Amino acid sequence: MADYSKPVRVAVPDWTDEELRTLVDFRRRNGRRWKSKLLDLYLFGKDDSEPNSASLRHIRNRQGPSRVDALSKATLDDVEKRLAPIADRPSQGDAP
Repeated sequence: MADYSKPVRVAVPDWTDEELRTLVDFRRRNGRRWKSKLLDLYLFGKDDSEPNSASLRHIRNRQGPSRVDALSKATLDDVEKRLAPIADRPSQGDAP
């Protein structure tokens, strides 16, 4: 017989660079209260009207709103610094 008294632990997926890049971009466009805005969009199903809506919905489905809310400002600041050089590089097709 199964023991239902103990909660089952499910592995939490790590954040991908693409997910973090999407959140950094959302934060840049929405300012200091970006988490409240995103969580409201999730709550009322309005995230589909945002730029990168598919990526935002993917984050909601994969990570969940509580993990978005748990992200610290320092974490996203570090991610923004780490990913900035990638965004600033010219693409393969650009002339030097």
